[in-house]
Amino acid sequence: MNVEVSIPHSSYPTNVREQVEDKLQGLARFFDRTQSIRAVLDQEPDSHRVELVANARRGVVLVVDSKAPTLSQALDESVDRMARALRKHKEKLSGSRRQGRSEEE
Repeated sequence: MNVEVSIPHSSYPTNVREQVEDKLQGLARFFDRTQSIRAVLDQEPDSHRVELVANARRGVVLVVDSKAPTLSQALDESVDRMARALRKHKEKLSGSRRQGRSEEE
């Protein structure tokens, strides 16, 4: 899975990019057909914002966004939301296959 971390308007320590990449690599276990995940980190005056964009096969794009007082809180919340979205998408795909088979029988 391809992981990209973008920090357009903020300056974070160099180890932040590695920490974010490690957390995003863990999302691959929820849906193995994920082709890439992009993280956009932004620091606002009173909070941090993390946006995650996952590209799955067949043009499916999942987007989650979160804000929190600290970067680690925002990142954890975004990763949890993306994990939920990936699980839901996977269940949706497997559920539709099961439904299709049962209708044929």
